[in-house]
Amino acid sequence: MSNIVVGIDFSKSSIKAFEYALGVASRTGLDIKLVYVSKKRDVDKVLPEGSKNKPTSVEKGFEKLIKKYESTIPGKITFRILTGKIYEEITNLAKYTESWLIVAGAHGMSGFEELWVGNNASKIITYANKPVITVKINYKIKANPIEKIVIPIDSTFETIQKVPFTIELAKHFKSQINILSLYSSKLKNIEERVENNTREALSLVIKSGLRYINEKAVSDNITRATIEYAEKRNADLISIMTEQEFSSQPVIMGSYAQQMINQSPIPVLTTKTRMVIHRESILE
Repeated sequence: MSNIVVGIDFSKSSIKAFEYALGVASRTGLDIKLVYVSKKRDVDKVLPEGSKNKPTSVEKGFEKLIKKYESTIPGKITFRILTGKIYEEITNLAKYTESWLIVAGAHGMSGFEELWVGNNASKIITYANKPVITVKINYKIKANPIEKIVIPIDSTFETIQKVPFTIELAKHFKSQINILSLYSSKLKNIEERVENNTREALSLVIKSGLRYINEKAVSDNITRATIEYAEKRNADLISIMTEQEFSSQPVIMGSYAQQMINQSPIPVLTTKTRMVIHRESILE
């Protein structure tokens, strides 16, 4: 790992994401790469908010931002101005610079408007091959931003894939891991899968030496159940996969990941789902 990539359009939402990334960088020692993406090749594009609300160029905007925050982390803060589709440029930069993490505002303005409207909100997460943390504009960042992490565990085989990176992140903050066993059905085989996955997740967490607790929730709306639990336990981060078990209720907002990012007031860590061979397939 070498850096944290943060998408910046100088909106309040993207600045919030940058401030959150600073907290992660201060613990990990990683550099931060800020990236602005323009549809046109125009590095002198005027921003809506500059110094004292006066227009400024993208380059000058970055210089001001770096000067303000560069002393707050052990690593370096650099910037890139790219041209193209926002989600493609951000995810490609993270891929080819061997980045550890992408941090983005959950809502944006100006340049990021295309990214965060409707179903396009999931594009950066869908295309990224790196974990992504999304942060809401009104989220209050703590001095220690990640004290408690909720890891929801369901009946899918992919649910365990998020645990190793979450543990790696948690070690930098000495976070407590809250394993939440999610039961969305009373079918025996579903319950057994949740229990088996929970045991596997707990085994990894115990091996890490981190503090942990394990609790369960029964609900046909696993998005709401996860958020309510995280708020009840004053969690600082929810760790999910790009794909997750669907509830029996009609899905209005799309996938579990999309709903979580849209609805959660708490930052969400999303890990890319890798293709796995289901155990049932082996037995057939």
